[in-house]
Amino acid sequence: MSDNDKLRDFLKAASLRFKTHKSDIANQISRFLASEHIERLGRPPDAVPATLELLNLLPKRQTALIACLAKCRENLSWREAGFGKLPKEFSKRIFASELIGPNGLFESSNVRIGLLIQREHLSYPKHWHAAEELYLVLNGTAYWSTDDDPAILYPPESFVHHKSRQPHSMTTNAEPILALWGWTGDVDGKSYSI
Repeated sequence: MSDNDKLRDFLKAASLRFKTHKSDIANQISRFLASEHIERLGRPPDAVPATLELLNLLPKRQTALIACLAKCRENLSWREAGFGKLPKEFSKRIFASELIGPNGLFESSNVRIGLLIQREHLSYPKHWHAAEELYLVLNGTAYWSTDDDPAILYPPESFVHHKSRQPHSMTTNAEPILALWGWTGDVDGKSYSI
């Protein structure tokens, strides 16, 4: 199976999972993930050390989605999250891999879809962006807070939704999290603020 086929299998499996969330943003993300018409770009260079081993962060329970992710893990490229706006102490603790988007493996100016790894014992400070956002927690648990509401613990298989420009934060405890995320609307990272 080619690298492209492995990536497309993962995108299709992710599409099916997002389709289970009954919201407009989930439907948009699901459609983009399932599309055969998005153009494959070259693999962006990794921006974080090669010691990042996704296999160690995958859950033991092998759903179809996780099995597909395991097969294409070598084809992903990782960068520091936060568009260069996070404090330096976060630079080696939060990583993103953009699958679909302006800087993704597949080109789109209408959505950004990717993976996020947030290491253990880390509070990602309150931030916001113009894009509407939907997370699917793949492994680990984390506390998410929106606006000034108390933080809520989200386990694997949970969806976490943030409206456009809605302040939100994430905190991990003893384990890292791995999540799949999607942005719709204004997906230009220039609006990202912390």
